Amino acid sequence: MLDNLKVYERIDPANMYSLIYSFYEQFYTGRQIAETADYQLINPSGIKKIVVAGMGGSAIGADLLRCYSLYDLNRPLFVNRDYILPGFVDDRTLVILSSYSGNTEETLSSLEAARLLNAKLFAITSNGQIAELARELEFGLVEIPGGLPPRAALGYSFVPLLTLFELWGFVHSQKKIIEKTAYVLQQGAKLLAKELPTEENSAKKLATQIHGKLPLIYSSPRFEAVATRIRGQINENAKTLAYSAVIPEMNHNELVGWKHLIGLGKKVQPIFLIDYEDYNRNAFRMQFVQDVMSELGVTPIVLKPPVKDVPLMARMFSLIQLGDFISYYMAILNEEDPEPVAIIDKLKTSLKEFSG
Repeated sequence: MLDNLKVYERIDPANMYSLIYSFYEQFYTGRQIAETADYQLINPSGIKKIVVAGMGGSAIGADLLRCYSLYDLNRPLFVNRDYILPGFVDDRTLVILSSYSGNTEETLSSLEAARLLNAKLFAITSNGQIAELARELEFGLVEIPGGLPPRAALGYSFVPLLTLFELWGFVHSQKKIIEKTAYVLQQGAKLLAKELPTEENSAKKLATQIHGKLPLIYSSPRFEAVATRIRGQINENAKTLAYSAVIPEMNHNELVGWKHLIGLGKKVQPIFLIDYEDYNRNAFRMQFVQDVMSELGVTPIVLKPPVKDVPLMARMFSLIQLGDFISYYMAILNEEDPEPVAIIDKLKTSLKEFSG
């Protein structure tokens, strides 16, 4: 099925495929947009804490930045997925509003809370109420290109945010790393293209292997956001449940639960995201868990970044790219249009009618 190119035209009329394939372009554009934004409205010397307020595809960029800069970022970073801000927010806190549409109600609520707490404000959005308020209240704004499903705009939620952090002195220079990552993704897309037959296409092979099962995605803390992203893409593109967890935490609870699978063994597909620089004790733990699963008759899939000698960012995003293509091919196998998310649209309509 995946090698019949006519199928893609029927199932994917909005051409989500082209957005996944050309994802690398957002790295170049996102960098340029952030460099020309009014980032100097923020005085970094007065910032002690950072909160990124966002949801879904607009928040995952901040999660990736948190994991990517885990041992380098010189300020604490918190990703807020709620209407209410945490209690530590004050006038020394920078609250960055990340909303692709600019109309995300949870993020708008965080904006109002940040104002009441006298926090410093900055926004990354394509339009909407947040852009209007940024102009009205004269706080900083990075305007990213609109018209995409938010999950297809990951480069615009990650790269501008990272570039701002660099310009404010929170992380070291990222220009060459961003360019290298874009190049790796450009080359990687060619190896996952729909024109390549299944026997030569790792994403098609994996989608076929995972199809019909519940993916259980495991990673180290450094790749936690990568696992979250892949889980979300399977949810939204393939309209399929997926689950993710982090090692070593998983070893302190979930591991015990594998004793009684109650018939689930044939219905689950563990996927391990392995990096070449995983902490050695975490690497040992991952292998131990894989062995436990194999003894129970469940064969894990092990995914490593396809290119080894590249920066961490490129390794993280090459796995994200693979996950994006896998979720897309799973959508085709499910005969589901990967673009619409009808149930989320229904929820938003219901919320408008809700008076609480």
